[in-house]
Amino acid sequence: MSWWDLLPTITVAIALLTLPGLALSAALNVRGPLSLGLAPVFSVALAGVSAVALSVLGIRWSLASFLVACAVFLAVAVVVKRFAFRAAWGEFSFRIDRATALGGSAGLILGGLASAYNLVRVFDHPDNIAQRYDNVYHLNAVRWVLEQGDASTLTLGRMLNPSAEIAIYPAAWHGFAALLAEIAGQPVPVATNGLNLVVASVVWPIGVMLLARVVFGARAVLIGFAGVFSAGFAAFPLGLIDFGPLYPNLLSYSVLPAALALVMLVLRIRPRGDSHYGVVVLALLVSIAALGLAQPNGFTALLALTLPMAVFAWWRWTGIRLARNGARGLLAPALTAVVFVAGFVVIWQALLIGYNTWLPFTRYASAIGQAVTSAPHNRSIPVVIAICTVAGLARLVRTRSHGWLLGVYAVAVTLYVISAAEPRGTLRIMATGSWYQDPQRLASLLPLPTVLLASFGAAWVLAWLWKGLLRFPRTPSTAQKVAAGAVVAVVAALGVLESQRGAIDEFVLEARTHHTFEGNPTILSLDELALLERVDETVPEDAVIAVNPWNGGSLAYAISGRSVTQYHMSSGAMRPELAVLAEELDDAAAGSEACTIAREERVEYVLDFGDYYLLDREEAYRYPAFDEAAGAANLELVDSEGDARLYRVANCS
Repeated sequence: MSWWDLLPTITVAIALLTLPGLALSAALNVRGPLSLGLAPVFSVALAGVSAVALSVLGIRWSLASFLVACAVFLAVAVVVKRFAFRAAWGEFSFRIDRATALGGSAGLILGGLASAYNLVRVFDHPDNIAQRYDNVYHLNAVRWVLEQGDASTLTLGRMLNPSAEIAIYPAAWHGFAALLAEIAGQPVPVATNGLNLVVASVVWPIGVMLLARVVFGARAVLIGFAGVFSAGFAAFPLGLIDFGPLYPNLLSYSVLPAALALVMLVLRIRPRGDSHYGVVVLALLVSIAALGLAQPNGFTALLALTLPMAVFAWWRWTGIRLARNGARGLLAPALTAVVFVAGFVVIWQALLIGYNTWLPFTRYASAIGQAVTSAPHNRSIPVVIAICTVAGLARLVRTRSHGWLLGVYAVAVTLYVISAAEPRGTLRIMATGSWYQDPQRLASLLPLPTVLLASFGAAWVLAWLWKGLLRFPRTPSTAQKVAAGAVVAVVAALGVLESQRGAIDEFVLEARTHHTFEGNPTILSLDELALLERVDETVPEDAVIAVNPWNGGSLAYAISGRSVTQYHMSSGAMRPELAVLAEELDDAAAGSEACTIAREERVEYVLDFGDYYLLDREEAYRYPAFDEAAGAANLELVDSEGDARLYRVANCS
């Protein structure tokens, strides 16, 4: 398969991630840039909430059921618009100003294509997979949604814990991937790559440009730079596609900018335009649902980045009330502050995760430098973006404008610095526990405020250059204006091109090594993949395959749809029944305990991928009956490809 062959799949992914949200924007009568910019976050919310509702009702997750659920929610939204917000039944508008349209179009085309190009280079082929630990779970979870017809966040965890009534795992990304695989008729790995490409090159730049528009107004050049620079950070979106991979985090962080823009409007930090204030509040609640159902890390990030904005809005409100009512005016702000702080602390503590594995890897001064230069984890500095960031910071400080934005930036930097440099202890847990104290997840949060500063800095530098070139003579001629415009355009073009080279190229080459079937420590080799692609021709649908998850055997489920004994690698103790099979099934005789368990659990096949493990952990060696099984008395070879072998259990039937 070529990337050109994937274009229909990519088109379907774009439709899934935008059209439902556009319909909801129209139903609620969201106006101006918000009507288009909120489409992805609305689509994620509709998918996540619909999946939960359909699961509760016992209805299978499919394109048809999703569309019906969307129709119901849209009808509710129209009623709310009519009676709560007093808008006409059919009233809606997608009109946006010319500057926003020009800047947004340029940013989406240039930034989206740059991001897509980077990901194509990372994936190499549409059917490659990330040879990483977390990807075993994500690919199998997509297959689980397809097989079970259930994409609910409340039940996806049943894949690993079948007996749980409520098994929470954020499932919005997996629901979209399953829909895409179903509609486009693609294998799970191909659908996954197509979805991630669209999230990174469409959803993320749209959110960034909406946020830039809300923060700085209708400035075409600045909005365009925001779109282009969105593809210029190694930390995100590339970082989360390579590390983990953390696909749910990718989706959650990609819609986070839109949610942050809504917070500004709700707090009245920026003008909301023509949209009804109640509509904006409702849109924020919808975006919070999207963040939580995609990955709660996004909601925690929203809380953290909202804090300086809330303080700014509170301080301004307090000053107004003090000027109007004197000391009596302080009562309401004081009560509001107490309630806000108490609520913030309670919610923040509830989101903390008891995970204390990640360690600091650098010192504070180095971590601060990495954050400011957009080079976390000592990676190469993206020179253009770093220069523009410093220029933007300097300009904001000098003009004393957008102080709250500096606060948002400071919060993101502080969270990364603590995760990178603070030793284990209370501060590290309380500040970064919601992110597993993981520096990678917090490094991926840095581009959100940084792209605003860098875009602001780039627009200011170009404006300064333009004015400088026209300073003499006092009344420049048309020819001088044309020449100055040409110089500015060349500088802008060179900056845009350079922002996508250097650090990005280095990271792309590194990430590409994790998406190949040869060379690096891999989950699957090409021989193993070829065998798995034939498994559904050999193994009956109701049979279970015994696998060692540490050598890639678990992916038999994602690729073939056949059930396996374990769907993911686990550091915990194995089930007693599985432990018996893993030790004894290869040489078990009829009537033995291992054969009895195999019959009860319908374990009829064994997949032998040898002893080449993704991670050299003690747990990987607990499956001697499944590894190097050639010549075993209870196993009969039915298929092989290179060193990969599929056996049938011979004596237990």
